[in-house]
Amino acid sequence: MTGDLTSDKEKMARERRKRKQLERVRQVERAKQRLRRGVFGGFLVLILGIGLFRWQQNRRAEEAWQDYEAENYLSGDNQAADGQTASDPEVRAEYLNKLQALASSDERYQTILDRAEEYPDNVLRMVCQNEETLNFAVDYPEKKDSEPASTVGDVTKGVVPLLIQWDRRWGYALYGSSTIVAVSGCGPTCIAMVACGLTGRNDITPAKVASYSANNGFLTESRDTSWDLMTYGAEEYGITGTELGLDEAAMANQLAAGHPIIASMGAGDFTSSGHFIVLTGYANGSFTVNDPNSLVRSGETWSFERLKNQIVNLWYYTVL
Repeated sequence: MTGDLTSDKEKMARERRKRKQLERVRQVERAKQRLRRGVFGGFLVLILGIGLFRWQQNRRAEEAWQDYEAENYLSGDNQAADGQTASDPEVRAEYLNKLQALASSDERYQTILDRAEEYPDNVLRMVCQNEETLNFAVDYPEKKDSEPASTVGDVTKGVVPLLIQWDRRWGYALYGSSTIVAVSGCGPTCIAMVACGLTGRNDITPAKVASYSANNGFLTESRDTSWDLMTYGAEEYGITGTELGLDEAAMANQLAAGHPIIASMGAGDFTSSGHFIVLTGYANGSFTVNDPNSLVRSGETWSFERLKNQIVNLWYYTVL
């Protein structure tokens, strides 16, 4: 009888130990689950925080750039009924004086002066700042109301064509109500270059992209192109833009993969205020560039060291 009692006690003791062990295992599993949920929740919060921080940074950068441009151009409220900027007498006098000084070396400047009353201030400013636009400006009075071309010409899929915003085929077209493609259309011209190159289409002209941009809210009051055209707007033409960090290797890799890059540029070699260019290739430590405002700069190569302090933002492009 005593042996049976001892045996029963041992069995009960073993059962209690098993229950305690099982309970400890369950406690450990519950602790692991709580830890996993906590880690996942913390990771999710971190990702959301980083995303919000980057969005705020990008918005602040774009707003700062737009404010900077607004300080360098006439107010968007100062507009004439013909779709060009109304004249500011003091500013206009500065442009005319500069043209007068240039006329001694090239009679084409005198041609513009002889018909100065037919030129809006922004076109006079353009030709004062960029000698490459001189022939375009000379023809402005006759061609300002001309119909823009319906195509950009021959296009090879996979090759980004060089398109110039002041090309006579589309440069006279209005961009919104207060400027023209030749003066302010660098953003639409860059989108046209990238879209034509990636899709092989030749009907995506700077004038068409400028019209789309103005009609869909991508042209700001200060007459510059919103960064949103580089992402949301680009999808209208079958391409998608993705932000890219300022890293030479990453930029080179995207270009090697056939993904052209649009760069928003600050003051420096390409602009005194704001501008868009296309990076088309990378070789021997230098980038090739399609600058919609300069055939000269488009014919040069540019090191990362030269470009990096001028770049405000980057997007690389693929086909949707």
